[in-house]
Amino acid sequence: MIKNINKGHTLLIKGPARITLIEGKIDVFGKIFLPDKKNSPSDSTDENALIIPSAQIYPLYAIDTSKLEIYTNFEDHLKEIEENSISQKWIEIKDLIIKEMKQNVNKPLKIMVLGTSSGKTTFIKYLANNFLKEELKGGYLDSDLGQQIIYIPTTINIGTIDDYIISSENINSEKTIFIGATFPKGDNKYIVSLSCKNLISDYVAKYKDVDFILIDTDGWIKTEAGILYKNFFINTLDPDVLIVFHDDTIEELEIIEKTSSSSRKNRKMYLIKEENKYFYEKDKDERRFLRQSQFSKKFEEFRKISIPLDNMKFIKTEYDKEKAQIIEKEINIEDLVNLPYHYVIIGLMTEKSELIEVGLLFTVNIEKNYILLFSNFNYKEQLKVKKILLGSLRLSTKGNHQGYLYL
Repeated sequence: MIKNINKGHTLLIKGPARITLIEGKIDVFGKIFLPDKKNSPSDSTDENALIIPSAQIYPLYAIDTSKLEIYTNFEDHLKEIEENSISQKWIEIKDLIIKEMKQNVNKPLKIMVLGTSSGKTTFIKYLANNFLKEELKGGYLDSDLGQQIIYIPTTINIGTIDDYIISSENINSEKTIFIGATFPKGDNKYIVSLSCKNLISDYVAKYKDVDFILIDTDGWIKTEAGILYKNFFINTLDPDVLIVFHDDTIEELEIIEKTSSSSRKNRKMYLIKEENKYFYEKDKDERRFLRQSQFSKKFEEFRKISIPLDNMKFIKTEYDKEKAQIIEKEINIEDLVNLPYHYVIIGLMTEKSELIEVGLLFTVNIEKNYILLFSNFNYKEQLKVKKILLGSLRLSTKGNHQGYLYL
């Protein structure tokens, strides 16, 4: 279908869809798209086409009057609005942060986006793309266990923003920490927070000239445990800028805002109070579908692998409150095999607890002294595997939820 968009209007498109710009100029999350003069629309490749995945909505803002070729099976997934879906408040915050970074001698600027709405990751993309336009260098820390953009759920990741970010295809993880759950309950509240701090420290040590670190967060705020988690997370990472999608109806959010303001007086806090009526809030089924899709895509490269059980340690991570640090606890194999461990997600680790690959644990055969896994690593990597970090989530080889392992 051919679709025209008037200048100053936004076309909201829900995936799955494929779009090619024929004429004009559009802005998507701060990235500018221009027509590809070399190819006709029918010859357009995926490289110059905009692909919108299922359960996602992308806003296409027409900087100039534009003509699009759209491939979709659902015409009702298109909605044109007579304004920019990016609010003036977003633009204002973006401009203030860019100005501060260009004047700031204390680098990098740690920028955290907080809230319960689905606009957090969209805003991170918007900031990242506009920072890139200004030739500012930085990283993206994704701490959302359940809705990862950089890698698969159950992990946290950091990557360099060296290209415009529209989808997860546009950024790669430079370092991954395996948590093994899609929700930071129990000790994971502290493990995620301290792991994120370590990711930032290692990243800044490696890239000494970065201007910023963007920190994406999950939406767990409601309940007393949510307050405890977010306060600990903020205190641990100590962001210089905190951007909050504020909601007057969420008392817990106000408590977190006040605590954050009092804990560091020179921290800048920006509250986005107005509701953005154009944001699409995914329901539980869509979130589950997206998680399954991410797992399924990763698991496509996996195969069944058998490795010796000799001297292999099975471990889980815990938080030592007295020492305020993450510790490893070894799990007795005899105890493990009596639990419903089959298909639990695992992290395959070196002796120094560096992640080699994730996988699924199929079978631990004590009598025949082998472990059957579903993963992807070569023989040299296999020789380095000395620890198996047990997660709590059990999945099928297609990424479907199968239950939990309680240790």
